[in-house]
Amino acid sequence: MAQVAAASSNTIFVTGTGTEVGKTFVSALLLRLAKERFKVGYQKWVSTGGELPEDWRFCRETAAMALDMAALEREVPFRFRYPASPHLAAEREGREVDPQVIISCYHEVAAAHELLIVEGVGGLLVPLRRDLLLVDLLAQLAPPTLLVAKSGLGTINHTLLSLEALRSRNIPVLGVVFSDGEEDVPAEDLVSDNLRVVAESGHCQVFGRLRRHQTREEAIASFAPIGSAILAAIAG
Repeated sequence: MAQVAAASSNTIFVTGTGTEVGKTFVSALLLRLAKERFKVGYQKWVSTGGELPEDWRFCRETAAMALDMAALEREVPFRFRYPASPHLAAEREGREVDPQVIISCYHEVAAAHELLIVEGVGGLLVPLRRDLLLVDLLAQLAPPTLLVAKSGLGTINHTLLSLEALRSRNIPVLGVVFSDGEEDVPAEDLVSDNLRVVAESGHCQVFGRLRRHQTREEAIASFAPIGSAILAAIAG
């Protein structure tokens, strides 16, 4: 257990309320910002939809980090071609996700960095295999977890349910970041109320809202105060 605690103490696990909520973008921007202050690493335990993980490539490129192919086996230990839930993607290749391999890679990469950002896959209750949900593996490691949620309509229910899933398993909640994503920009009063309700009813820190931007440079600048607050929270 001591090994788990040591690794978890320098980790931010980034999860989402579901797919396509901005989890990868937030991970990439946080990785870029953290790189200015720490020896930072990135990891994604399971990737589906291609042999070369798109999320891994995007996060490293956004953070101006080389695509270290030698590190890929440790940083993304399970990679499947079929774009589906990990359990199904693995089954189509006659394979299975081994949680012990993930845990071993997690400790190895965490030990090599001052801060490790781990990006989840899908939402919290996605099955890694038919007898193991992502959130239940996460409970064994218990890293501080950042939840990324959509800014607009429907997010209150999804966000509060995700917070409940984390807390029922004693996984530390770092806070919530809202993201406009690729959908139509939601009304300002709706977003403002969503942030307030989640902060109050979810009893958590809301770090802010990442608006949609036309360029990566604009997004980086917009995310800076959000990311700085996240890094301050993990440090203190």
